[in-house]
Amino acid sequence: MEPSRWERAKYGAAMGGAVGLCIGLVFGGLSAMRNGPGRNGYVNNLAQTMVSSTAMFAFFMAIGSVIRTEEALAIDYAELDQNKGRKNIWGGAMRFKTPPVVILQQQQHQQQ
Repeated sequence: MEPSRWERAKYGAAMGGAVGLCIGLVFGGLSAMRNGPGRNGYVNNLAQTMVSSTAMFAFFMAIGSVIRTEEALAIDYAELDQNKGRKNIWGGAMRFKTPPVVILQQQQHQQQ
């Protein structure tokens, strides 16, 4: 069973949060070593960098994982590979009899 869009968004946010946390630690630590503690001190400066980086990466990864959901694009790969063994006039392999976009449009009309 395929995960729902909400579950994919949660997984993407978790992955993005982990990546953002690590990147925030690295860049916040480098910034604190180069520029000093600033007004808030080392810990608060590092924490602010880590939290903002985590939130940004989690947000964009959640959106990206929802966009990549492929449940609406159930492609019939057997139909796409119907011309796999044939050659075209230039000697290369001929891939598609009909373009994949047309096949997807036909499948969407059949589902409606």
